[in-house]
Amino acid sequence: MSYSFSDKQFHTLNLTGFRNLSGFLKLFSEYLKNYLPYIGTNFNMFKINSFHIPQLIYGSLFFLILIITVGLYWQGLQGIFLLDDEANLQELANVTKETSSIIFFTLEGISSQLGRPVSLFTFALQANDWPLNPFGFKYVNLMIHLLNGCLVFWLILLITRIIALPEKRSLLLALLTTTVWLLHPLQVSTVLYVVQRMTQLSALFTLTGLLVYLQGRQLMAQDKLKSGFFWISFSVIFGGLLATLSKENGILLVLYIIVLEATVLRALPKPRFWQAWASVFLYLPLILLAFYFIAHIDSLLQGYETRHFTMGERLLTQASVLTDYIAKILLLRPYGFGLYHDDFPISHSLLTPPTTLIAVSFIVVMFVIAVWVRRLWPVFAFGILWFFAGHILESSFIGLVLYFEHRNYLPMLGIIFLAFYGILKLFDYILDPYLRKIAISLSVFWLALFPLITWSQTDLWSKPIVQTAFWVHQSPKSLAAQSHAVVFFLRSHDHAQAEAYTQEMIEFFPEHTAPYLYLISLSCLSEKTRLPDMQQTIRHFKTSKHDRVTPQLLTFILEERKMGHCQLDSNTIDKMLNTLIHNPNNAGNQANFYHRYAMFHVFEKSLGLAIPALKQALALKDKLQWRLDLIELLMENEQFDEAKAYLQETRVQLNPIKAYLYEKELELLEARISVKE
Repeated sequence: MSYSFSDKQFHTLNLTGFRNLSGFLKLFSEYLKNYLPYIGTNFNMFKINSFHIPQLIYGSLFFLILIITVGLYWQGLQGIFLLDDEANLQELANVTKETSSIIFFTLEGISSQLGRPVSLFTFALQANDWPLNPFGFKYVNLMIHLLNGCLVFWLILLITRIIALPEKRSLLLALLTTTVWLLHPLQVSTVLYVVQRMTQLSALFTLTGLLVYLQGRQLMAQDKLKSGFFWISFSVIFGGLLATLSKENGILLVLYIIVLEATVLRALPKPRFWQAWASVFLYLPLILLAFYFIAHIDSLLQGYETRHFTMGERLLTQASVLTDYIAKILLLRPYGFGLYHDDFPISHSLLTPPTTLIAVSFIVVMFVIAVWVRRLWPVFAFGILWFFAGHILESSFIGLVLYFEHRNYLPMLGIIFLAFYGILKLFDYILDPYLRKIAISLSVFWLALFPLITWSQTDLWSKPIVQTAFWVHQSPKSLAAQSHAVVFFLRSHDHAQAEAYTQEMIEFFPEHTAPYLYLISLSCLSEKTRLPDMQQTIRHFKTSKHDRVTPQLLTFILEERKMGHCQLDSNTIDKMLNTLIHNPNNAGNQANFYHRYAMFHVFEKSLGLAIPALKQALALKDKLQWRLDLIELLMENEQFDEAKAYLQETRVQLNPIKAYLYEKELELLEARISVKE
């Protein structure tokens, strides 16, 4: 098989037009005008054609879909901040127009070890909108979603050209796939949940990297090897780097490329040295990732210390989770969308529950078939393997939360593309006019469900009170949904409603810690809320289950008590904190409990007890801010030599970037120690 390409082919595939987010409409206009005329109708030759009616029609329809997407989501932009938004963005209050404060926020992320600086940088640019204007953050998320939709449309067009689909079929498949991807109700909790901009940006740079990679592969097919190798290398290095620094699953760019090469790109010629290149740029990153997991296996498994499932149970449950994702993607289960799914049933064995065996068999069979038929049915294999590639990290052994809809943001593209490819193929075999009408009617009805359900979801997200009540009703066994309800009504100063939900939490989750801490918090804010029997509560805390909100609730209670709002004596607080520290279920989060214990003694003016508690916290988890707090306490307690030693040790441990960011603060501490000595 020979290949011949002109010099003008794919010249409009450069990505400079994507630099300005607000200019995506202008880019799309240029795309229609400049790029589509160069698309041919077969795989062997990309012919230069004049601009004609099918391209104009499908381009206009795609533009209309973008407008419809904005219309569907606009009402949802009126919602509120949720769940992890505050934990990740609260430091925006300290961001000013000074470059140093922006850099500080960007590099001090708490979401992971990498910190996701690219995502945090975009949040830092919107610091003026925090915390009173969630609309501004959600609006930017929506614009990123539209931009990603343009990239998806572009990617599907390129793939369909490579597999030699006719022009109209290619345009139709790209339009249908992108339409459902943009309008799918499963995307709502990604676009309207502010902090999931991290997922969107990771997808943005992954898609960009894939488009650049395809450009490089086409150049290589033209025997322009130097240019080709440059672009495919550039795509992996910079696309993968930016995607990973937005969110860690950006590393999956290389796996997406491997899936493309094993399926729809299989027929493209691979020049000399391509295997050597792939070994370095595709396989080596995955090998290094595997070695990283092996080297940090203990810390990775520590996540299970605060979970209510084992690694084996998680792996079994993920088969059911993936099956549920697919059912939702295809609208075989057109309900149950939302943010809170911590009530998803855990699989304790292959037969507990019995559906686990069915789910595991389904996932294994689908994967095996996809690998087996990748040469014969490359499109089928591409759709299935793309979906699995996108889930391989978050559905693996890492002790993450079991279920989140936003994990499907990019992986669902494979299932949607495969579904429409199969539907259009099926129409080719339905010759009877009556059957065709039935098939078309059913397809139109199915397609109409996507925007209708999405509209209902965005409407729900625009009404926080209704949304809160609905999520609790939908998932009564979700501790996260119940917690959200309590916090929402607390912030709304509706203490009676907050107490009602707290009592429900205690009824549904009597073995947990958080419900009782919520009740104590409420008693600090409202005289109408009775403080629970603290002796009985402390006994309960000896074996109660850990909840992710427990440290924040303890901080809230301690600060309210400092202001004289809580009717808790020092002895009771001391016993409560000591009990939680020594609860074996809190072992993975013990450092945070020691930190709160130190905070309590600081408020009590007992520095002699606060200092060893904070040292214990640092011994379990070395955090820079805790070190600085300890130095302050040592100085206040006139232990200047020890304070100076900790300061010198801190300087040695800091990397150059953090040393620069904290230089003024460290110099000030050093000067204060010198004056006091």
